[in-house]
Amino acid sequence: MICGTPVPAAASAPQAQAPQAAPAQAEQAPQEPQKPVIPYYQPVMDGANITLPLSRRFRVRCPDCGRVGDDIKRDLTVGFPCPSCKKAYAYGGQVLIYRMGTFRPLYAVTPMSVFIDGIEYGRINNQESVRIMLPAGPHVVCCGTPTTNHRTNAFQIVISPEYYNFAFKFSLIYEGPFTYPGRGIPMELKQCAPEEIPNI
Repeated sequence: MICGTPVPAAASAPQAQAPQAAPAQAEQAPQEPQKPVIPYYQPVMDGANITLPLSRRFRVRCPDCGRVGDDIKRDLTVGFPCPSCKKAYAYGGQVLIYRMGTFRPLYAVTPMSVFIDGIEYGRINNQESVRIMLPAGPHVVCCGTPTTNHRTNAFQIVISPEYYNFAFKFSLIYEGPFTYPGRGIPMELKQCAPEEIPNI
């Protein structure tokens, strides 16, 4: 660019290859293994009762023994058996809840539960999704700590053959390092589309 002397093509070859080194290094960088994501499957109605595809996990609270337990759909019958007493009941709809993930260790390990109609329906862990089968009719859904009265905002839903599929995202809100010892962890429950709930 100063004397005007022509530069041979061989001398410019390294310059052309230099920008290609960065992508090659990026491809060799270790990548975190991705967890398999189970695609959402829309349940179907059999009369006034809901049915799920095979191998999908669900949670029920047995009307007889009162036990709350998780199980896997093993056949195409309408009923969902209690994991304890094995009695099967049909349900009119479902509630899907996903506990949003947090990188705060204290928040991640803090036990949280799902409450429906004032009754605890089991724990929900960090980045966990639960599917709870419910009978037709009105219900009040919220989440909170199992040992205190600290609860999220509540939603009233009405399960019917027309509206049988409800979904919510539950999150713990970080407001600083001294949030938990004082008034408890701020929590929020938001309604969302069922397709936004992962691995359900």
